[in-house]
Amino acid sequence: MKTLLPNRLPAQLEQRGGKSKRQRIWEAIRARQQDLSVAELACASGVDNATTISYLRALEKGGYLHAHSPASSNGTGKRYRLMRDNGVEAPRLNKSGQPVSQGNGNETLWRTMRILGQFSSRDLIQHAASAGIHIADDSANTYLRTLYRAGYLQLLEASRPLGVGKGKTLNRYRLLPGKYTGPRPPMIQRSKCVYDPNLARVVWQEDIRHDDD
Repeated sequence: MKTLLPNRLPAQLEQRGGKSKRQRIWEAIRARQQDLSVAELACASGVDNATTISYLRALEKGGYLHAHSPASSNGTGKRYRLMRDNGVEAPRLNKSGQPVSQGNGNETLWRTMRILGQFSSRDLIQHAASAGIHIADDSANTYLRTLYRAGYLQLLEASRPLGVGKGKTLNRYRLLPGKYTGPRPPMIQRSKCVYDPNLARVVWQEDIRHDDD
């Protein structure tokens, strides 16, 4: 049974509009594309200058932006131009501009659910492996079960035994229409709840059963 929690969520998860700072910067870049300054992007995204500068440097090193300084700036006030549009989702890069793969497991599962339509945990794991991302069976199964309980997935075919010594089939799911809320994967919290960063709220929490119930 699921319970909707409209208000409180962990303070560390509070994000304006459910978007990370890098996501907001990236959207501001894509909206303008040319002749971008740090101050303009920081203002448009609502992100502090230090964070904006750090991400712009990573994007420049990763080949997403070209940086130049106008002649009148005497080498300061660097401005940027978008060279490589990676789509809606902000590139995940380290300070050297290299792609970050750590922590991408759930992001890959979430994105692949939308691509495949119908899937088992094995389907998702194999698709991730083709992109060089390793996801453990237990991690994938736990994520799918929790999203099912939270109302994101429909169970199409339940697991069933194949016979003595032959193991069993895997649950098959599909992502329900309208449940792809955005590019960021719903997060399973230690408090046994699901927080959707695209909606900026907790969408499901496991019922707490008391001994006197």
